[in-house]
Amino acid sequence: MDDKDQASVKKMAELLRQGATMLAQACPQCASPLLQVGENVYCATCDRRIVIVESDDEMESYAIKALIPQLRETLLKKLKTLNNYLELENDTEKLTKIANLMVLLLQALHRLENLS
Repeated sequence: MDDKDQASVKKMAELLRQGATMLAQACPQCASPLLQVGENVYCATCDRRIVIVESDDEMESYAIKALIPQLRETLLKKLKTLNNYLELENDTEKLTKIANLMVLLLQALHRLENLS
């Protein structure tokens, strides 16, 4: 048994002592037993939370919801970058392109906020 395996076994044992429940399901990534920790399902080997879904539609819906915060952050960063360009730019044609792009990003951000 290598160091990683020993560490995950120790982590599982500690979680079980703290009240976690070992489930019959295995991690889809590493095939280690999954643990129920409160409301969450957890893989001690991968050191991550696992979401169990019953259908492809449910999986897609969860994946989209998990992606929303990252998308929001990216849109805000892009808007900030464009705002910096806007302050420095004097060419009317380039200003128009930047403003149009900012409007599109703001619309995407608004739609994203409505999904949340």
